Amino acid sequence: MEKLHQLVHEDEFQLTAPPDPMSEVFLQAVLEDMVDPQPKRPLQCVTVKMPLPAYLRMKRAAQKWNLTYTDVINFCTQRVVPILESPSGQVATMLEQHRVEGEQKKAQRSLRLKTRRASSSTLFDLK
Repeated sequence: MEKLHQLVHEDEFQLTAPPDPMSEVFLQAVLEDMVDPQPKRPLQCVTVKMPLPAYLRMKRAAQKWNLTYTDVINFCTQRVVPILESPSGQVATMLEQHRVEGEQKKAQRSLRLKTRRASSSTLFDLK
C-alpha cells in the first residue's frame, strides 16, 4: 500500500502535450450526449486493463469533473464502436492492415504448434 501511495505522489497528473483539437471535438460530442437521459438497460461488467499510471491519471481527471472512470470508458466506447462498425478512409486502411497482420500472426502460431505436435508424435513413434 505504501508503494502505491508513493506512486500516486510521484506520478502527479501532467499533460505531456496539449490536447489535439479532434479530441476536444470528441469530448464535446460526449458531453452533449450526456444532456439527453439514457434509458435504464441491463449492465454487463467489462474489465479493462491499463498501466497503473494511465489508470490513475484517468481516474484523477474524471474525478476533477465529477465523473467516474466508468463514465469515461463508456463515453469512449459509445463513440468508437460506430466507427469500428463502418470505418472509412485512412482509418479503414489502418484497421484492415491490423486485421491482416493479426491473422498472419495467428496462422504462424498455428503452424508452429502443428510442427511441434508432428515432431513430438514422430518421437513417440520412434520409441
